[in-house]
Amino acid sequence: MTPFARQRIENTRRALAGDPVAFGEILREHDADLRAMVWTIIGSRIDLDDVMQLSYERAFRSIASFEGRSSIKTWLHAICRRVAIDQLRYEGRRRHEGSDAMERLASSSSPATTVMAQIELEETFALLDESQRTALVLTACLGYTNADAAEIMNIPEGTIASKVHRARNKLVHARTKLATDSQ
Repeated sequence: MTPFARQRIENTRRALAGDPVAFGEILREHDADLRAMVWTIIGSRIDLDDVMQLSYERAFRSIASFEGRSSIKTWLHAICRRVAIDQLRYEGRRRHEGSDAMERLASSSSPATTVMAQIELEETFALLDESQRTALVLTACLGYTNADAAEIMNIPEGTIASKVHRARNKLVHARTKLATDSQ
């Protein structure tokens, strides 16, 4: 066993015993993947940090309920997904028309071409429903197996494969349409 693997096991053991420092180490290790998945659900850089904070607080408060049926990473993804969906529902009730465009303008400080590429990417990803985006990011971007993604999303494994397939088809169709429209 490598020293890194031993440290990971020790951090998990200590985190399960309630050690906040060890829990923080686990969060740092998985933060980038967790953020990527949450962003696919909420699609807002402004809300991302709030959702992550709420997710991490919820995970720490419920660490004693972790039963080890999955990896701690999978467990964290499931918590983050639920918090993100809750946030999305909350924001949907209070969102004002045009706020997405204002958010993009307020947060963009990059050259115009980068902004346009980002807008195109966001618009293309918006063609997918939340579950398709999440399934695609979990499997294609973060490297989860269909079984792990199914556990995170709390749906059957076959449904993951179907959602990923449909998402890829929609993205290919949108890219083809965009290419033909720009000619």
